[in-house]
Amino acid sequence: MGEQVTFAIAAIGAVSFGIGVVFFKDAFRAAVSLIGTLLSVALLFIVLMAPFLAALQVIVYAGAIVVLFLFVIAYLGVRNEVPGRDRLDAMQAVGWIALLGIAAFGVIAVLDSTIGPGVPAPTNTDVGSPAAIGHAFLSDHIIAFEGTSLILLVAAVGAVILAKRAVQLEGGR
Repeated sequence: MGEQVTFAIAAIGAVSFGIGVVFFKDAFRAAVSLIGTLLSVALLFIVLMAPFLAALQVIVYAGAIVVLFLFVIAYLGVRNEVPGRDRLDAMQAVGWIALLGIAAFGVIAVLDSTIGPGVPAPTNTDVGSPAAIGHAFLSDHIIAFEGTSLILLVAAVGAVILAKRAVQLEGGR
């Protein structure tokens, strides 16, 4: 019973902080809300008996990545809004439709998982160990692992190109 309560609190915290990341206008507050989201996910890993993943979540994401975000926010400072209409306003309806679709899939998944006979728990308890994670990444999920690496690389290069273009348009370096 205590695990279920802890899981529910951590899940509500993760979703609440995640909403804060999306809706805070101030980048600093959004980054601090991201820390709350990542720590809530780490707590979920602990409840799911994956302490290695929880430690990685705290050290790598909440520790290193968010500190990097905060450093970049402090380095760039607050930028003034560009006058005129935002080009992304037209995409707001698409975002809301996507959100409703994801929520519908979530409701269907929850209803589908609670109906019918219970499935016995897996007997393998070596789920969150470093050896099991490495084996899963480098054998069963190698295509997804390498695809994710490629997507992250393309995103990093794209961010650098967009930032360079924005600096050039502002008359910077």
